[in-house]
Amino acid sequence: MVPALRQEREGPFGPDESTAVERFFTVLKSLNEFDKLEVQGVVAGQLSKSTLEDRVYGLYLRARANVQSLLSLKQAMDFQAIVMLARNLFELSVDVKLLDQIPNAVEKFSVFSEVEKLRAAEKIVAFKNTHPYSKVDTTILSAFTANNKASIDAQRDALWPEVKPTKQHPKGKPLTHWSGMNLKERTAKLGNPFDELYEVKYAQMSWYTHSAGLTGFDLKRETYALLAGIYFELAAMCYMVLLTSVIEEFKLAIADDKIKSKMRYAQMIPFTDTDEQLQALERELLG
Repeated sequence: MVPALRQEREGPFGPDESTAVERFFTVLKSLNEFDKLEVQGVVAGQLSKSTLEDRVYGLYLRARANVQSLLSLKQAMDFQAIVMLARNLFELSVDVKLLDQIPNAVEKFSVFSEVEKLRAAEKIVAFKNTHPYSKVDTTILSAFTANNKASIDAQRDALWPEVKPTKQHPKGKPLTHWSGMNLKERTAKLGNPFDELYEVKYAQMSWYTHSAGLTGFDLKRETYALLAGIYFELAAMCYMVLLTSVIEEFKLAIADDKIKSKMRYAQMIPFTDTDEQLQALERELLG
């Protein structure tokens, strides 16, 4: 790992802001350095991936992109963007954990992508049909719909029978996620800590992103920084969930039995203030 990150704790918000915010920002940065050194290259170099590995890898890549965006946010007033990225990381971490919890998860994950593509194509084609003078070109979308609708609908109905119309529900149950559950149901299935994070942190994220600046709700500068710190911490936790799933799914511990300890070390470096503390942490986790 890179102990220099402990000394780099200049933070994105400057010396007048909370040290805690700087630490949590640096945790995310430290984990990203661990990722680059120990995970990214190893996994990317695996040419043959199983379907499950490919799905885990896809979620991981999306998470990495969000982390890179978070690390570019340097001002306390960026907190709404920070919150939205942290929220997306939370949803990705829930998804990656559900892959081991839902029957036929890999197939559902794949088919749902096609269901969403079909839904989008049909929506655009329908708009064009009711607005014939629109300049929207639907040639490719119409062909996709004509060639694939029957098979995609059949796969959807087989995997999610609850979406088919019934007398009680003439339109069927809306399919909004590959698991067939809403986010509250998904986090409840996973249990601690996801259910608590959803009921508390996720609700707070919605409050702050939808309220600030829109309804007269305003915050002091120091509160923006505090919120940024809270959601940098959440983002780091979710990033670790995704990294752990990659480590386990790709069996990286076979080649390096200390890889999870290295990740924990990366997480804890920013909370050491002296060389003695750093050395003690290294002895504890790395031996």
